[in-house]
Amino acid sequence: MKRRLSVLGITMLCFASIGYDVMDSSAQSPIRFKDTAQHWAEQTIQTAVEKKYVDGYEDGTFKPDAFISRAEFIKMVVLATGEKVNHADGDGWFQPYVDRLKALEIIPAEFPERYNEPLQRYEMSILSVRSVDKTLKGSLVDSTKMGLIHGVSRTDLDVYGTSTRAQAITVIERILSARKGEKLPIDKYAASAAEIAATGSNVGTMLGLKAKEVGTEWPYGTGVTVKLNQLIIADPSDPDDPYMSLIDMNSFDKSLDISKNVVVLANFTVTVGDAGVNSDRDLIPQQLLTLIDQTDQLLLSEQQLKRWIRFNSPQVQTGFVAYTCYIEHARWGFNFDILGKSVFMANN
Repeated sequence: MKRRLSVLGITMLCFASIGYDVMDSSAQSPIRFKDTAQHWAEQTIQTAVEKKYVDGYEDGTFKPDAFISRAEFIKMVVLATGEKVNHADGDGWFQPYVDRLKALEIIPAEFPERYNEPLQRYEMSILSVRSVDKTLKGSLVDSTKMGLIHGVSRTDLDVYGTSTRAQAITVIERILSARKGEKLPIDKYAASAAEIAATGSNVGTMLGLKAKEVGTEWPYGTGVTVKLNQLIIADPSDPDDPYMSLIDMNSFDKSLDISKNVVVLANFTVTVGDAGVNSDRDLIPQQLLTLIDQTDQLLLSEQQLKRWIRFNSPQVQTGFVAYTCYIEHARWGFNFDILGKSVFMANN
């Protein structure tokens, strides 16, 4: 009888010594939060908790879909990357973490200092990129190209949107992988959208080229100008390419191998001022805004530049013209005939 009591007492002491501590118990067995089962980031959350740069709440939840503040993300970066800081209590608990990243030049001078407010996605881009390479500014072009930031849809980066705790630790894990020199998967739609937002073109993402002349305005006689707004490459072999939805595929040459061609879309604005009004003048894009060495011009199901612009009144016409181009030719660059003049639009 005494032996049984002794064993029972030892057992009870062992259980008492373990207690409930999310961080310490991770070494014993996987943490099971009340609200992460079947969550898309369940395994990433488990990994993050085991690495001890984030924890759950005392009520046994993780709150994966709660917004994350600037301060919380900064703390995660510091702890995940192994930086040492002194502990601080009270409302300024985050200051040692902020000071550390400022000392490392990860937080730039222009970074918002309202640290308890929700972190915006462009701010996450800055911190994630500069945690890997502080020589970069941390733009969304940088972060998407590195694979650190993905889009919320094929065309939306939600630049000023907020992020959740689950999304934050996903980015932290990408930071850690990138710091080890691992190549991250790239969301090409996000990279394309970021490049278009920054430069008006995605030729870098799609073809490895540099866009030329975006923003250039050409005169067309008296009182009329033509301006290039965007230069976009679409992939006809990709059923999810967001810009192929603009193309009327009935106008696409069925004899072309879609895997060997790209679609070049150029967005122009034609402005006819008062001085340009003349009933005898007009502009037909198919004749005066053409891709040199192209196949036939494609029609668009939406956002097409008016096919015949008569100068009979002051007006502004904006839209796309589109052409197919053999991809191996496009990789070397391409030029347009703009109002009778050959203009390089993209090259190496």
